[in-house]
Amino acid sequence: MKILLVILFISLSFANPSLGDLIEDVCRNSNNYKFCVKALRADPKSSSAVQKGLTRIMLQLSLAKAKNIYNEVLILLNQTEEAVLKQRLQICKDNYDGAVDHITSSIEYLDANDFFSAASFATDAVDDSSSCEESFTEPPIRKSPLKPKSDEFLHFVVITVTLIHLLDNL
Repeated sequence: MKILLVILFISLSFANPSLGDLIEDVCRNSNNYKFCVKALRADPKSSSAVQKGLTRIMLQLSLAKAKNIYNEVLILLNQTEEAVLKQRLQICKDNYDGAVDHITSSIEYLDANDFFSAASFATDAVDDSSSCEESFTEPPIRKSPLKPKSDEFLHFVVITVTLIHLLDNL
């Protein structure tokens, strides 16, 4: 019995005392470690999630951001009377409608373990947001009322694309 305890003790001493924090491990591969960790830790489901679950959480957070921006655009469209700004906001409305659809599709493909398609649709959402913001830089230039929220959305989606690519490499 003592020999068995000694063997167990010795084997445990060579074992990694901690498998580490999956959130931190996953976020180290993202382009914005602190942002990634903060976003995932804010969701209580992330503490028990595996890597695919963390990726799904980021997609859901991205989807919520896209829906919020879309709804804000609708409000701004109703409040805006300036023709140029209204035109830019209409572009953003169309783009964020697309972003919502693209992220929804990305979640479906993630759930089906089609990581290539999931990454592709998430990347399309990045393009949607970028197109919205670029419309404000065309003459006559207008200041984007969505810029801070668009930037935050882009952080979420770019991190998510990285996480999807990590799943593809498992």
